[in-house]
Amino acid sequence: MSSQPITTRITAVEDVAGQIRAYTLEAIDGTELPAFTAGAHIDVLLGNDLIRQYSLCSDPAERHYYRIAVLHEPDGRGGSDYMHRQLQAGDELKIHGPRNHFELDMSGDNYLLIAGGIGITPIMLMALQLQAAGKPFTLHYLCRTPEQAAFRHWLEETFGSAVEFHYSYGDAAKRLDLSALFSLQNQPTRVYTCGSEGLLQAILDAAAPLPDIEVSFERFSAAPVAEDAVSEAFEIEIASSGEMLQVGESQTILEVLQAAGHEIETMCKEGLCGSCEVDLLEGEADHRDSVLNDAEKAEQNVLMVCCSRARTPRLKLDL
Repeated sequence: MSSQPITTRITAVEDVAGQIRAYTLEAIDGTELPAFTAGAHIDVLLGNDLIRQYSLCSDPAERHYYRIAVLHEPDGRGGSDYMHRQLQAGDELKIHGPRNHFELDMSGDNYLLIAGGIGITPIMLMALQLQAAGKPFTLHYLCRTPEQAAFRHWLEETFGSAVEFHYSYGDAAKRLDLSALFSLQNQPTRVYTCGSEGLLQAILDAAAPLPDIEVSFERFSAAPVAEDAVSEAFEIEIASSGEMLQVGESQTILEVLQAAGHEIETMCKEGLCGSCEVDLLEGEADHRDSVLNDAEKAEQNVLMVCCSRARTPRLKLDL
């Protein structure tokens, strides 16, 4: 990701489903935009001092524009409301280039893609990549109604019978039976999913007793902190200088580092974007981000300083 913002112009705005609007962005100087892969997102710098992350949903082969889709949440944190109410075609918008913590592993032989609502944005590009590679997959798109299914016609035209739509109409009995779906897989299967916390947890629960089902996911919001998590004070050591800093019970590592004069890039401050990743040299982190997968967390090589804490009295950081 480039540390310098890219100035883009919104060249098209389109309603693609109920309360979901797609924005096409082109570099203001007409140059190609940085390359990206399925699962990547960009940081959007909004005029009300908010920074939000949105998955790219345009074809990665098309470098002259990016496309993002935004669900309007009037009672949210303000980002989507600003996008829907304030921005229109012709407006300039600053972004940071693509970052990807949701890469598609192409080494599998069978794939299930499961998207809930606006979670279709990274998943649709994974389907495109798998289709181009001739990999077997089925895309399951879960929505309340057909009117809320973004890019529905494009998905039907592009993937045909490989995409299945599941509309609940608010009836839990009509939701996709995940356990039945997983039990039908007769070979090791990679599951990629993006959606609400409820959907994610249901998928993880259904996959838990099945060793041949491997789940990779991206969250909409920060992961819930475990009920037994503690927030005791600890210290951090700066490897380059030997400086020792105390992190209080109610402080984040990021706050302490910034107060001590260390410049740390950060965007979301919620453990969602991965911009504040720092190498961990010693100690065991209490990872509370939604970026690293379980295997990466177990390696204890990096941590997100905006939300992670310590399981040991001291952490040594590569700063």
